[in-house]
Amino acid sequence: MRGQFYDIVPFWSSHPTVRKVYKVVVPMEKEMQFQFYQGECASSMRYEDGRKAYTFAMNDMMPFGREPNMVDLFDAAPKLMMSSTPQWQDKSLWFNKVNEDYGSFAPLPEAQKKVDELIKGKKTEMEKIAVLTHWVADNIRYAGISMGKGEGYTLHNTKMNYTDRCGVCKDIAGTLISFLRMAGFEAYPAMTMAGSRVESIPADHFNHCVAVVKLSNGTYMPLDPTWVPFCRELWSSAEQQQNYLPGVPEGSDLCLTPVSAPENHYFRIKADNRLDADGTLRGTFTVTAEGQSDSNIRRIFTTGFQSEWKNTMERQLLAVSPKARLLSVDYGRNPKDYQSAPIKITFRYEIPDYALKGKDMLCFHPMVMNNLYNQVRSYLRIDTGVKERKYGFKDACSRLVELDETIQLPAGYKMENSDRNDNVEGCSADFEGSLAQKGNKIFLYNKLALKKRVYEASDWDNYRDAVNAHKTYGDYLVIKK
Repeated sequence: MRGQFYDIVPFWSSHPTVRKVYKVVVPMEKEMQFQFYQGECASSMRYEDGRKAYTFAMNDMMPFGREPNMVDLFDAAPKLMMSSTPQWQDKSLWFNKVNEDYGSFAPLPEAQKKVDELIKGKKTEMEKIAVLTHWVADNIRYAGISMGKGEGYTLHNTKMNYTDRCGVCKDIAGTLISFLRMAGFEAYPAMTMAGSRVESIPADHFNHCVAVVKLSNGTYMPLDPTWVPFCRELWSSAEQQQNYLPGVPEGSDLCLTPVSAPENHYFRIKADNRLDADGTLRGTFTVTAEGQSDSNIRRIFTTGFQSEWKNTMERQLLAVSPKARLLSVDYGRNPKDYQSAPIKITFRYEIPDYALKGKDMLCFHPMVMNNLYNQVRSYLRIDTGVKERKYGFKDACSRLVELDETIQLPAGYKMENSDRNDNVEGCSADFEGSLAQKGNKIFLYNKLALKKRVYEASDWDNYRDAVNAHKTYGDYLVIKK
């Protein structure tokens, strides 16, 4: 904003520092607000030659200790934020005006034709919003380059975006805003920060552009076509708990995207297996998924060649055992058509020597706990051996994981492991699990609900307990004759 000042000053260091001093001098008439986050520093203000001089200092700064999977460094380490902008509404009004004056969203006849084609037959506002968002997300390629006039906070116009079919986040968001307006909606740009939080001080700490659309009930709904190509969501839940500032004509305060419930991103495997006395495992499993889990699994179908599909499916089984053989795979509905239904894939397989053999004994991992679709289960990449955390931490997304397996045993074999029933409940995570033999079959069930993307340090004990309880069901099962 012209005539305004802001700064974000880190008060941490990679090396021991005796003293750090930050000083800023502003005109007497300029009001300045500031706040120190994640710590304390000495501050003062004095008058110097008809101006105001603000000084901030910290002594004996030691290197900041990082933790694995912690929140962004700017969200944990000491920092100073300053801004002369009175409130977020002022920034919102400016962002609206600078783009409306530039003509960023002027209609284009050929784009109008595409919009009319897309919304034809769509009856509800959400149907129209969804089809326009998905088309823009899937057809405007991200290209991280600056392109001529209108950089910074000004969004490029419809003609450039629709013609080039590529651009940075603001170009993709701008295309969607133009499409929505040509479809009769009120839509505007919004600023956000991918990777770290936006604080209460109205400084320019943004690195990403999205869109908002006004619904018939008068509320604004955020949309991010940059983060949702070939995704069943309209706003990526990998961005949940993220601040954003809409550039709307009435002005807006800072907004926050809500937590997305774990069941919106379920990942389920249901397996029906038979173990032979020679250690061979035969059976089927079906994987279903929604939301971010769906997008992760479906990526091979939406971005890869069809000739690669079978090899990719085989690699899932080979991660379980190098001897695994994929007998058949059923992709369900056309997996490229991600909008039609959640992903559903069924495998049929056999794995020689799956179980370790001893005298009248077999030892094996439950199939559903053995390296299947680990790329979806981001929590497995968080070290839950860490006992304490000082800082918040992040997972990829909230998630519901359900693993259900039935294993038919060879005649006369009994499970040596004790039957189990486990339950963990908390604000950040829930877990329930069971293991039992009934007749000649073993039944295993796991349900893990991870309730957020960004967690506080105080969430760690509950999160750790739930994930660790879940992991223990991957231990070896021993059966004896």
